[in-house]
Formats: sequence, C-alpha cells, structure tokens
Amino acid sequence: MMNRYAELLFWAGRYIERAGNYARLIDVKYHMRYELYGHQNREYIWARLVETTGDIRRFEELYSNINAGTNELTVLHFLTFERSNNNSIFACVLQARNNIRTLRQLVAAELWEMVNSFYVWLKDQNVSQMMLQSPCMFYQKVREWTTLISGAIDTIMIRGQEWNFIQAGKHIERADNTLRIIQAVHQQMSRASADESNDYNYAVVLLKSVGAYESFRKLHPADVTFNRALQFMLTHRYFPHSVQYALSLLDNHVAALQLHERGKAAMAAASQQLAKAVHSAAEHCVSGETTVTETELNRLLLLSGQLGYAASSALLANPIHVGVS
Repeated sequence: MMNRYAELLFWAGRYIERAGNYARLIDVKYHMRYELYGHQNREYIWARLVETTGDIRRFEELYSNINAGTNELTVLHFLTFERSNNNSIFACVLQARNNIRTLRQLVAAELWEMVNSFYVWLKDQNVSQMMLQSPCMFYQKVREWTTLISGAIDTIMIRGQEWNFIQAGKHIERADNTLRIIQAVHQQMSRASADESNDYNYAVVLLKSVGAYESFRKLHPADVTFNRALQFMLTHRYFPHSVQYALSLLDNHVAALQLHERGKAAMAAASQQLAKAVHSAAEHCVSGETTVTETELNRLLLLSGQLGYAASSALLANPIHVGVS
C-alpha cells in the first residue's frame, strides 16, 4: 500500500484516541471542581484547559476578546464542537471517519459502522444541549464510544500491518495525553492556595481521570498520595494508560511495521529518550519528598511531540507495503 494509506491508518488510531482522551482531560476539570471544592461557587480559569491542549492561539483567534470570551461555555464549545479547531472532539471524530471511509477495503465493515455511528450521534449534539443534560454524562458517553471502537479494532482486525499502524498511532497519542492530564492537575495543584492544597484529593482526581483509582488502591491501599499516583501514571508497566506502558507497546508495534530501518531507528531513539526522561521524573517521586516540576513536565511533552514528529517522518520517508495481497 502507498504511504498515504499507512498515514491514514496511523492517524485514525491517533484521532480516535485523542477524542477519548480530550473527553478525559475536560472531565478532569469537573472532577477537580467537585472533588476539591464540592458545590462551592468557584471561579475557574478555563483558559488553562485550552493551554493544556496546546491550542490557545487558535482559541484566541476565534475569541479575540480573551477576558470576555474565556468561560466554561466557550471553552467547552471550542474543545468539543468547534469545526475550525482541528483538535476538537468533533474534528477528531470527523477526521477518523474520513480516514476509515477511505480505507474501507482494508478494515472490517463493523469498524466503519461504529465510527460512522459515533459521528452521526456527535454531529447532532451542541454545547447548550450538553449543559442542560450533564457535561459529565456527555463526556462519559464520548469515552464509551471511543472505548467501543478501540475494542472493535482489537477484536476484529487481523494482526497485520493495518492493525499495527493503528495501534502505533493510538499509543503515541495515549502517552502524550496522559502527560497532558498530569500537567493539568499538577498546574492546578501548584497554583492552589495553602488552604486549598489537599494532596489526597489531587491524587484521587489524577487517578480517576484515567480510570486508575481502583487499580491503584489495590496496589497501594494505605498510600494514596499525589507523588505515588504520579509515579504510577508515569511508570507502571501494566496499567494501560501509564506512559511507560504506552511506550512499551509502541515499541512492539513499530518493530512489527515494514518501515525503513532509518525511520524505525529514529522512532526507537525518540521513544527511548522519552522513556528515560519519564523514569527520571518518576524517581523524584519515590522518596515522597519532592515532585516533578512544571519545567520537567514541559520537557516530557516536548519529547512526546518529537516522538510524534519522528513517527510522521518515518511514514513519509520510503514506500510502505500494507494491505491484503
């Protein structure tokens, strides 16, 4: 298959994962609101959520009066429904649908039907309807859709090149978004006043953001601290949303891909560099005396971006043969 088809498969995996992870990232804000402050009327700086996604410039272009335009409704619309924001949940689902439609001869009909049904449901939603019903229930529904599609990919696709390209995209995106969730909670914790700082509650918010709370409590029933939760999400070898787990599976999928050796080597080097930095950051949490700094988290996200660039470059570098012969 042409490199273009391999790229479409890779980005279909990224887009589906990104839609689910953006729903998780937004849900973190609501968890912080209720876990940390109960039902008190607290003012939130919603622009921080947009900053976490890296789309603040595009947001400012659409809402030029940033002080008046930045509120819960505008931010949720921008991250969820805005057609001109290429990283909104709607845009990700639309792009995944377009990719899968182009590749229908390579993927199961059932997968196309699921992605298309997700799109049809989502395009009929809007921020006003979502706020009237429940934002938390809406984003839970988005996560359920993406989990269903991810499960279908795992259960009905042959473990060939197509599947490996989708999985490579998925795990690059998952590592990046786990880091963004960590950054979002870490920033809120760092900027909280002394009376608002509650290590246990921030640990709970962080763990719940990726569905890790119960798994974590089974391993650390009496040690629920932010540092321990942070270490778990960075380096646990068997939890699906930890950065280390995502990088380990990425390495396996890359090894199975029919890429030029130079492209494979570049991806492996970028993955190893990120893994090394992740373990270095996690080591600061072991003693419980210190935690990662915002500078370290920014560096991890920079390395994650470099990994994504290395993957995209590898897909375009040389002819790739994918498809059923």
